[in-house]
Amino acid sequence: MSKFFRPYEGKRPYVFVSYSHRNSAEVLETISILNDRKLRLWYDEGIPSGDDWSKNIQEHMNACAAVLFFLSETAIASPNCLNEIRTAVQLKRPLICVRIHGCELTEEWKTLLADCKAIITARAPEKRATEILSAPILKRRFYRKWTDHLRWDYIGLGIAMILLLGAGVSLFALLSGRFDPPPPYVLPTASPTDTPSPTATAQPMPTVDPNIFPVQISNKQIETAVRRALNKPTGDILKTELSGITELYFVGNMTVNDLSAVSFEEDGVLKVYASQVIDGKVDDVTALGSLAFLERLALIRQPVTDLKPLGGLVLLRELRLSGSDQIRISTLQNLPALETLYLDRSAAKDLTSLEALPSLKTVYVNADMLPLSWSESARFEVQLIQ
Repeated sequence: MSKFFRPYEGKRPYVFVSYSHRNSAEVLETISILNDRKLRLWYDEGIPSGDDWSKNIQEHMNACAAVLFFLSETAIASPNCLNEIRTAVQLKRPLICVRIHGCELTEEWKTLLADCKAIITARAPEKRATEILSAPILKRRFYRKWTDHLRWDYIGLGIAMILLLGAGVSLFALLSGRFDPPPPYVLPTASPTDTPSPTATAQPMPTVDPNIFPVQISNKQIETAVRRALNKPTGDILKTELSGITELYFVGNMTVNDLSAVSFEEDGVLKVYASQVIDGKVDDVTALGSLAFLERLALIRQPVTDLKPLGGLVLLRELRLSGSDQIRISTLQNLPALETLYLDRSAAKDLTSLEALPSLKTVYVNADMLPLSWSESARFEVQLIQ
């Protein structure tokens, strides 16, 4: 399992990564290790959604200090890779070539790669990353420092604004007499009329525990799941009983107690106990908002689109939306405890709306969803499920 990372954006020397998207999984395994070892890298996952792709590539190629090229049959057949390596040669950028698979080079490619500073042939990602980092051209100037992402212009502006605000508050307080000493406090004396009458003591109002009332669940699929979790096929469902439900799983049109029997086959078909699952029935999750003690929830291949009603699940730590191609992740409201989100085999492309989830640490996707975009200020990491 490889993880995506935020490509480097700045003025310090960095390495431009050129590769074919058909080799994304294998390339990501290597460059994620290089990123963990503090090497400054830029690759095309850093292009924001809606930007001019070719213009952005050209700008980062012009600004890079070296090029890391992953050589394969699909790469040498790619017009984009050919243009990138041509540009690297024209700009006289040092070139490191990583051979992924054996391939026949045309005369043009032989000429372009003739001045490679290093040719890496290792297959294992760890060993391949070690050989890349040992290349003589990758000196310490290519490695990240803790000051790389500091915006000194913003820091200076922030300090100036704080000082200006402090001066303004002090001046306002001075002009409004706020610095005058307060008058001495005088303890009030009780009057005879202040003594409460013994007969005037207020009696507490009787209260009724709302947890003893039955709960109405409008969605039949959700009601079935709740009854199975409570082992209560008939009778009223009381609000106080819902506190015992911490996890629910909806897979296709089935509700299961755990995910041990759920699998995706090689053709992408979702199966439960080796039987193919038909389309699901949960299209409205409003009823789930009342299950305040839920910690894990799976809505796999469900037709639900609006996730706003889940905003009240303050204990929810894991949410699976695998295979739900109608889902709109922009409707996810604040889930303060959510740490893990599965979006594999979904139609999600723009992950910037997930920045509103304060505790989110990991988002799982698959290679078929590439390319993706997300905000530079995101606190979560994106991991690839093979």
